[in-house]
Amino acid sequence: MTVNANYLELRHIEKRFGDFHVSKDVNLSIPKGRLVALLGSSGSGKTTILRMIAGLETPDSGEIVIDGKVVNDVPGSERGIGFVFQSYALFRYLTVYDNIAFGLRLKKASKSEIDDRVHELLKLINCEGLEKRFPSQLSGGQRQRVAFARALAPNPQILLLDEPFAAIDAKVRLELRTWLRRMITQLGITSVFVTHDQDEAIEVADDVVVTNAGRVEQTGTPRELYVNPKTPFVAQFIGNTAPIDNYDKFQFFDSVGPETRAIIRPEFVSVSKKGENRQFVKSAEEGVVEDVVFRGSSLEIKVRVHDVVISGVRSVNDPIIEIGETVDVFIYRLIIVDGEKIVLQENKSLRKESVVI
Repeated sequence: MTVNANYLELRHIEKRFGDFHVSKDVNLSIPKGRLVALLGSSGSGKTTILRMIAGLETPDSGEIVIDGKVVNDVPGSERGIGFVFQSYALFRYLTVYDNIAFGLRLKKASKSEIDDRVHELLKLINCEGLEKRFPSQLSGGQRQRVAFARALAPNPQILLLDEPFAAIDAKVRLELRTWLRRMITQLGITSVFVTHDQDEAIEVADDVVVTNAGRVEQTGTPRELYVNPKTPFVAQFIGNTAPIDNYDKFQFFDSVGPETRAIIRPEFVSVSKKGENRQFVKSAEEGVVEDVVFRGSSLEIKVRVHDVVISGVRSVNDPIIEIGETVDVFIYRLIIVDGEKIVLQENKSLRKESVVI
């Protein structure tokens, strides 16, 4: 039997809410077993895409295809989809056991089938022994795991998650990201989750779909989006970026055109103390440190160079740099925005030619 390479597809989807055009010719192809993040700011259309896949909203035109079958007219309950809501949506007057069993009872599974499946899932989510508790007696992380188990109980073919970590505190959120990634990989279930958190998308997803103003800007692996942005929006949206006008004032960079501007990321910038024996120091600019931000495993150094403030990354193990200190700044590359074209321009002391990406 042949397996459809693209298990879930959206073809030319259009959706309006009154005058608001929320989905504009949306096209997506998701292979079976992939974990995909819909990443975008509020109002970019990502949640509407998720809800249309689930059958909670109907597209005005276009096709939603699951396993080769157009499902536009198929009720959500018959699409083989499990849905995990941002607010958990657990039944507060039902125990953990009964919450997980809910979908199985709707399908009229036998008592022994329900019992086996519930205990299998309790083991999977590391919540054994909690089956008699009510949602109010669980931590936020435990509630989200139970919501995950409830969605999985009827053996769906697709799992949809709407900002699954938004209601959880930061430390637990990091733990759950790792856990969710491991569970979905283990189960091999095709999964789509909505997030506005770039770190979350990059850490958890196999592929990321960047949405903007109702359109899909770009789809690719986290590395592809980061290294090879295809549109000005993606170039500026992904990563910690800063726009720069008049970028040709920096040494070893040429202007591509009068209407162009540059985007710079901290990892493109090396900040060194005066006298440090660093590579390319002879090609460095001189700048004054305006701020030093501790990022845990690294420091973000904000430096004013040519009346522009740029950021560089520095190891916490390097000699300390103070605010007000004069430092050497070497810029490895810039992303140049030329209309709808993206140009990666490397410092000419490294390489003399720009590379169109």
